[in-house]
Amino acid sequence: MTPSSSTVADAGVPDDTVPDEARLMTHAYDGIREYDNPLPGWWRAIFWASIVFAAGYWIWFHVGKWGSTPDERYRAALAEYNDKRSLREAADAANVSEDLLARDMKDGTVLAHGGEIFTARCVSCHTADGHGLIGPNLTDLYQLHGTTRMDLFTTVKNGVAGTAMPAWGEQMAASDVVAVTAFVATLRGKNIAGKEPQGHPVQPFEK
Repeated sequence: MTPSSSTVADAGVPDDTVPDEARLMTHAYDGIREYDNPLPGWWRAIFWASIVFAAGYWIWFHVGKWGSTPDERYRAALAEYNDKRSLREAADAANVSEDLLARDMKDGTVLAHGGEIFTARCVSCHTADGHGLIGPNLTDLYQLHGTTRMDLFTTVKNGVAGTAMPAWGEQMAASDVVAVTAFVATLRGKNIAGKEPQGHPVQPFEK
């Protein structure tokens, strides 16, 4: 007795051991008869596993809301970052003072580093010598925002809303912000001819 293809498949015998006649199905399309050739067991296992996984994924993320997508995790992390921003700014301000900036104005290493940062990031708005272009002239005895070194630090760190001045504190390390602030402070009083005075009169920084 020739075993049927379904009996052989149930017994786990490979399809190629079944005679061709036993594998031919009774129906035909356009004169073509079809083999009873089931998919391999491993393929069917993966197929059913993918269905089970998809159902579990849908329940986990969309029904039970137990999981979070990468986009949701990003938004949560960004919200936490913004919530703690004021705390970070307060901590940074506590570590920077007028006296620290005054000392850094006399530190050649700090000023050299600050000058490199200024050249790389600031000349497009203030020119290489600081006489101003889009931004104000940094060498005259006028200051737009505040009067002190710490006011300069705050401007460099937080930027100025509605202007081309970005918040460099979001793009540079705190030490870099301090260094470039100290460098900019040394420019005050050089009085290089350039952009018209902006802001209110100030005194040169004591050295």
